[in-house]
Amino acid sequence: MNPLVAFFKLIRLPNLLIIVLTQYVIRYAIVGSFLGLSGFELLMSELDFFLLSLSTVMIAAAGYIINDYFDTKVDRVNRPTKIIVGKYIKRRVCMGAHIVISGLALIIAAYVAYKVGNFKLVLIQLISVGTLWYYSVSFKKRVLIGNVVVAILAALVPFVAGFYELLLQKKQAIEIVNITMFYVERGTSFEDVMILFQQILANIFKWVVGFSVFAFLSTMVREIIKDIEDYEGDKKYGSNTLPVVYGQIKAKRVAQMIALIMMVLLGLLQYKQLQSNDTTSFMYFLFAIQIPLGYICFQLNKATEKKDYSKLSTYTKLVMLGGILYALLFTYTLYSAS
Repeated sequence: MNPLVAFFKLIRLPNLLIIVLTQYVIRYAIVGSFLGLSGFELLMSELDFFLLSLSTVMIAAAGYIINDYFDTKVDRVNRPTKIIVGKYIKRRVCMGAHIVISGLALIIAAYVAYKVGNFKLVLIQLISVGTLWYYSVSFKKRVLIGNVVVAILAALVPFVAGFYELLLQKKQAIEIVNITMFYVERGTSFEDVMILFQQILANIFKWVVGFSVFAFLSTMVREIIKDIEDYEGDKKYGSNTLPVVYGQIKAKRVAQMIALIMMVLLGLLQYKQLQSNDTTSFMYFLFAIQIPLGYICFQLNKATEKKDYSKLSTYTKLVMLGGILYALLFTYTLYSAS
C-alpha cells in the first residue's frame, strides 16, 4: 500500500471531512442564518474559523493514530485486513506523527483562543488531546466509559463551532446593538434591540446544543454497536467493554434504548414542527432519521455475525450525516418563513 494512502486510512480521512462539514454547516446554516435574518453578522473571521476547524480535525486525526497504535493486537483479531500501524507505517513514525499533529493543533487552538479574547478556551483542545490519549490506553477498556468519552468529544464538534462565535457576539453585544440602532425604525429603544439580539443568541445556543445532543446520542449508539462487532478481540485481550462484561444481548438493549431516547426527543421536535406547519422538516426527520433509527433497532435483534454489526455501524453513521445535513434544510425553512 502506498504510504500516503496508508496514512489517509490511518487518520480516517472520510471521518475528518465529516467533522469539517459539521462545523461549517453549524457556522453558516445555523449561526449565520439566525444572525443574518435579523441584520447581524458573523464576527469570527474566515481565517480564524478555518484554524479552529483545522485544530479540531488535527486533534481527531491524532486521536485515530494513537488509538490504532495501542490497538494493534486487538485489531489483529477484530479487523486483520485493516491494520496500518506496524504493517505499512512504522510504530515510531505513528507515535511521532501523533505528538507533532497534537502539538501543532494545540498551538493553532491557542492562537484562535487569543484572537477570540479568551485564552482559557485552549483548555477544550488540551483536555481533548489528553482524553483521547487516556481513551486509547485505558478508558476504552472500561464499561461504557470509553463510549461516553467518545460521544462527548463528538458532541464538542458542533458545540465548539457555535460556542466561539457566541462568545464573540456576547462580548461585543453593546457595540453591535449601538451600530444596529442606525438601521432600525425611529423610536425603537436600545433595550428592545438588545432583547431581540439576546433572543437570537439564545435561539442559536439552543440549536447548537440540540445538534450536540444528537451527536452525543448517535455516537453512543454507534460505539456500542462497534463494541459488539469487536467482541472477540476485546474479550481476548481483556477489554471490559459493555458486551464483554454484560453480554451482547444486554449491549444490544442499551443501544436500542439510547436510539429510542433519540426517537422520542426527535418526536417532540417533530410535534413542534407540525404546530408551526413545518411539514418539510417533519417529513425529513421521519424519513432521514426516525425510520432509519427504527430499522437499526429492529436489525439489532436479528444481528448475529460480525458483518451484521458492521452494516449497522455504517447505517448509524448515515443517520448522523442525515442529522448534520438537516441544518441545510433548516436554513431553507428559516428563510422561507421570514
